[in-house]
Amino acid sequence: MPGDDQIPKGTQTLMRALDILDETLLGPAKFSSVAGKLGLSKTTTHRLAHALRSRGYLTVTVEGIALGPKLLQLGAVAKERVDYVRVVRPFLEQLSETTGFCAFVGKREGDSSRHLDRATGRQRLRVATAPGDRRPIAETGIGKALLFDEDEQSLARLYAKSTAANPDPLAVQGWLAAMRRHIARGVVLHESEIGDGVRSVAAPVRDADGNICVAISIASAAHYLTEGIIVDVAHHVANTAERVSRELGYDRAADR
Repeated sequence: MPGDDQIPKGTQTLMRALDILDETLLGPAKFSSVAGKLGLSKTTTHRLAHALRSRGYLTVTVEGIALGPKLLQLGAVAKERVDYVRVVRPFLEQLSETTGFCAFVGKREGDSSRHLDRATGRQRLRVATAPGDRRPIAETGIGKALLFDEDEQSLARLYAKSTAANPDPLAVQGWLAAMRRHIARGVVLHESEIGDGVRSVAAPVRDADGNICVAISIASAAHYLTEGIIVDVAHHVANTAERVSRELGYDRAADR
């Protein structure tokens, strides 16, 4: 195993066992393949795999060794106990410090989005949105980012629900076309439609299963968040969302 000479002798067995677990993350793996990739003998690989199997961390199938029920149980427990505000907060603070704008995290609640937390930027003029605020999901930048995986029928329904009256079919098509552009670029460039002059940039955050769990955004008055600034800011938002996703266990390469 690379780097073995830098690892205390008492932990080398543990590290090799963890390496074996890593090789099964994407599906069952053959003993011979795992041994060859890790540079271990077949005897050592079988011994470590047997120990992991005895504790429920591995199982043996006709295709080779695979994740066992204990790991699946631990994964489910970890997912249930994720405190998104705690995980995202340091990233929000860094995003706010880097861009100078207010940064937010929010989640979906049915057909609405709720802001969970914010980090205040350096500007004296601050966005009024506060943690706990709830809005129709199609009305906000964070809400739109939370909808990236929805089909167009669901998107049209949510847009119609966010309007005071039945929207004109052309308005629906225009909104859907804008959503397609947001999804293609990976970030939402949002202009508030309630006349408060606020712009925002938002991006979805994915969990270990590849599902959108929360979204992050920055927001400011349009005369601060200008067309000349928004492209650079969008890069920071997208990069931060990707880093948070990795922190939550999301593997983009495995999701392709």
